[in-house]
Amino acid sequence: MATERTSGGSGLVTRVRRHRYVGLVFNAAPATFWLGVFFVAPLAVMLYYSFGTRGAFGTVLLDPEHLGIQQYAYFFVPDGASIPQTIWWTLGWALGHFVPFVPNVAGGEPTAYVQLLFKSIYFGVVTTVFAFAIGYPMAYFVARKAPANYRNILVALVVLPYWASYLVRVYAIKIMLAKNGLLDNLLTTLNIADNVSLLYSNFAVGFGLVYIYVPFMILPVYASLEQLDTTLEEAAMDLGADRWDAFRRVTLPLSMPGVIAGSFLVFIPAVGAYVIPELLGGTDTATVGEFIASQFGSAGNWPLGAAAAFILMVIMFLGIWIYQSRTGGDIL
Repeated sequence: MATERTSGGSGLVTRVRRHRYVGLVFNAAPATFWLGVFFVAPLAVMLYYSFGTRGAFGTVLLDPEHLGIQQYAYFFVPDGASIPQTIWWTLGWALGHFVPFVPNVAGGEPTAYVQLLFKSIYFGVVTTVFAFAIGYPMAYFVARKAPANYRNILVALVVLPYWASYLVRVYAIKIMLAKNGLLDNLLTTLNIADNVSLLYSNFAVGFGLVYIYVPFMILPVYASLEQLDTTLEEAAMDLGADRWDAFRRVTLPLSMPGVIAGSFLVFIPAVGAYVIPELLGGTDTATVGEFIASQFGSAGNWPLGAAAAFILMVIMFLGIWIYQSRTGGDIL
């Protein structure tokens, strides 16, 4: 009897192996189930909630008469404004707020939620720029200048902070930037300033974001630089280019896939960051991540929070799609 069961089981395996598509289904079933249950299904529920309406005491009304795009309109459109006015006010406010010496001539402002969204994107862009300015030289040193037997140690040092808890690292930054902290004591010792606290400011939020996410820039850039053929730079210098020209015309362009990958790995979590702005920032540094968390928490407005989350997600996917459509390449 045992022999019959064994032969029957092996026969089933043989039939599965002979049918390529059946084998693919069996191999993909566990991953598909996992993504479907723990990723697609929650997103579908949240999308459905984003078309609902907040009821009394934070309840969510999902009856047909309460379904619509009112949450998205509430997020984007100011009271009493038309769609063209909303677009004009948003563009005018963004240019006047983020571009130096450009006044806001639109005559109106976007909603507070759109302003939070722009502020979050601003934090993401600034974090990405500083992460590149810090991370590229470090990755270049590890990949090109450091001795080969020390490279693995240096890469391990880059990821070493991630052995500690995310919250521990953020609280360490908070202690360092607070009054009587490391920075305050250093400035006092140098007789530059006294009783300085940089907490609850744009600088504190930006500093925390750069510190947390700069390894996400270093690692892909290092991987890109390590794979480059060093003889290409040597050939460029043999043809008359100096070191700077060889770097600018050969190394930097060929390492751009790593730079782009690192930029996305830094920008996406920085835009949606919640813990860092919550702990290091104040009322003037609120971000869309904090707003989404508050809607699902104290405010009890799940439809608006779900709509804001999907708006942020669409913006991220739109940026990725634009990059892929223009370059025809993958991010990673």
